[in-house]
Amino acid sequence: MPRQAKYPKYIFVSGGVISGLGKGIITASIANLLKNLHFRVSVLKADMYLNVDAGTMNPLEHGEVFVTEDGLETDPR
Repeated sequence: MPRQAKYPKYIFVSGGVISGLGKGIITASIANLLKNLHFRVSVLKADMYLNVDAGTMNPLEHGEVFVTEDGLETDPR
């Protein structure tokens, strides 16, 4: 039977500005382990660029940026 939590719990995975350090793999692995223990898991990725346009950043710091049809920028990861 799934465990019922009274309050949500949070796990934050963070790292440096270098893209490709494996933060996504670590996050997915932790989520998979918790799901196997019958926890309900949601993963949210947030890029904390306050007042910075990701399209003008160095691709080594951010990764590749895609522009959608409506002009918004997104990170494919």
